This record gives sequence, structure tokens and C-alpha cells, in this order.
Amino acid sequence: MRAAVMRGDRFVVEERRMPVPGPGDVLVKVRACGICGSDLHYFHHIDGMIENVRALGAPTDAMEKTLRDGPVLGHEFVCEVVDFGPDTDRRLEQGERVCSMPFLSKNGVPILIGSTSDVTGAYAEYMLLTEALLLPVDSSIVDDAAALTEPVGIAVHAVNKAVLRPEDATVIVGCGPIGLATIAVLKSRGVSQIIASDLSPKRRELATLMGATRVVDAGQASVIAAAMDAAPGAPLVIFENTGARGMLHKLVLEAPQNSRIIGTGIPAGEESFIPMLAISKELQLTFVIFYTAEEFAEALRLIRDGEINWKPLITGKVGLEGVTQAFKDLGDPERHAKILIQPWAD
Repeated sequence: MRAAVMRGDRFVVEERRMPVPGPGDVLVKVRACGICGSDLHYFHHIDGMIENVRALGAPTDAMEKTLRDGPVLGHEFVCEVVDFGPDTDRRLEQGERVCSMPFLSKNGVPILIGSTSDVTGAYAEYMLLTEALLLPVDSSIVDDAAALTEPVGIAVHAVNKAVLRPEDATVIVGCGPIGLATIAVLKSRGVSQIIASDLSPKRRELATLMGATRVVDAGQASVIAAAMDAAPGAPLVIFENTGARGMLHKLVLEAPQNSRIIGTGIPAGEESFIPMLAISKELQLTFVIFYTAEEFAEALRLIRDGEINWKPLITGKVGLEGVTQAFKDLGDPERHAKILIQPWAD
């Protein structure tokens, strides 16, 4: 089968051995896969990540082996069932479309799909999934929408972690795909004040389309001040989606008393803030990643029922040969938010 393999500063389309489903596995054909911000982070910062792990005294052998072998990334996918391994219930039909939380169970241990050369990700024509995690995709859901279940699941998880109250006003710092998905989930929950900021005019436009009630040019004004102006006296729930250096420190400085900061962005290195400021204002800091099975299923339901406006998120599509250029293009926020890979399009 063909796969886009990460080789240094590019992706090379190579022939890989067809995965063989083991106990509890299902062989699936990949129909579409989104390029995630964590894929970009891995691609651009893997060497630094290895150095950080080494500095902590932890083993790096597995990470280095993955780089030598060439990882196949991709964990935001919609697929169709091809074949079943042993010890499966075969509760789905061959050809049925599915999505899944991106974990493959190996000897009872969940391994993140697309994170190691031992588990092929969805930048490929075929891959393996764990039968117990599969969710059937309703015929009313197009592939483009179904491939967004994973990032919407992260947004659902982030909003749940925030434990919103009716009096809260919400702030979105950074309108990349997760920030935009968070806006959509907040709107679906009936949140009345969603104030978003980004440096990019295009991203601010997308934020409005997704449901933001007010957008702020991050280079010209403080989104915290804008939120306090829009909802005087309301407690602020701030979703930090950028991972930008110094952003956490900036938010601790600007956030009013009793604000809650939810971090979804992945910083490239160490970050710091002044604890005394956070303590004196009794700020709550929460960091999130992934989701529960129930939250993943809720994301698919929100998409199915039309409760979120998913279409503005997708700004481009490529085949396997176009992955390297897609990673470059995603560096320009005026051009793209989410690019989908369609392995069979070349």
C-alpha cells in the first residue's frame, strides 16, 4: 500500500506492507484524514522533543527508532471496513464507514495511532483500528465532516473541563482548528458571550462564521479587555489554543479575579508565569488533551445533527503526494485552517 512517510523535512510516498489485523483489530481503508496541529508540532519540533526527553533522563530509543523507520502520521480520520482480525465480533459490515478514537490496542495497551512507526497512521491507504472503539458513520454525514470528529472531540472535552456556568463569558485565544471547533461547541451549548482573538484576519473571519459573538485583532487590542467590556462583571473562561511562547504568562497577567484558563495549545518548550499573581487572583489553570469515549461520540453526534457549522474549518484537500506542500501551506493562516488528506486522490 502507499503511505506518506515522514523523512526529515518532507513526506515521501512509499510502498509499505499491508497491515495484517491481529486479535480485536479491523483493517480499514482510509477515506480522509485531517492534518492536526499536533502533527505539525511533531514534524517541526521532534528533534527538540527528543532532546527534552533526554534532558529529563528518560529513554529516547523508541522515539529515535520511529524517526529512523519513518513514521506515518494521521489520527483525524474516517475510514471504511475492509476485513476483520481474529477474536472480533464483526458487528459492522464490510464497506461500512467508521471513525474511531485514535488508539490501537496492542496486548491490552492503547497506542496512539500515528505516533510510532509500529502503528501506521492515516496518511496511508490502509490502517488498523480496534473494533471495540469503532463508531459507525451515518449515511447523512459526508467524509469531510466525519474526519473532523477527532478535533471536535477535543473541543467538547475542553468545554466540559471548563464546567461552564450561565453567568460565564468565554474567551478564545487563537482561532486555529481547535479554537474554531471550541467556538462551535460553545455555540451549540447556548453560550451567549464568545469573544475570540487572532492575529489573522482570515481566522477572525472564520471565528465569526463558527459562532463567535465578537472578534478582536490580537495585534491591536487585548481580548481580555474586550471580554470584560462585552460582559462587565462576568467571570471569564479563557481557552488558550495557541501554545505561543509567553502566552500563559500574558494571560495570568491580564486575567481578572477568579478567571479559569483552559490550555489546549502545545508549547514548543518550557513556559513560565508568576505564581503569586495567579494565587492572588485565585486563577484556575486546567490543561486538556484528548477526550473520553462519550465525548468522542458526542462530537460525532453534533456533526450528524447539524449543531455545529463544520464547513468553514476545511480549507483544502490533497492526495498523498501533496502532504509536504500542505504542511508548508498550513504555515499561512490567511490561506488555510484545516487541510484534509485523501489517500486515494492521487
